[in-house]
Amino acid sequence: MSTHSQCNYVNPNSISLDWECLIISKTDMLLDGVPKELINTWLDQNVIEPFCVHNNEINFKTKDVWNALKTHNWYYSN
Repeated sequence: MSTHSQCNYVNPNSISLDWECLIISKTDMLLDGVPKELINTWLDQNVIEPFCVHNNEINFKTKDVWNALKTHNWYYSN
């Protein structure tokens, strides 16, 4: 049986991140509606890169996440 990947899109305006914070954690992104598959795609394709690790949590620059949502807001799922 063959599986086909489905392309999914994320509307940046539907994400409820606190855009005024300078740093955002991966957990916060997940809680605020950024799909795990999209975050993993960004990391795999070097769209965003971690800013730091604090308390075993990967953190990103919020500006980088916003730019990624504007330029690369799709991901594939099976």
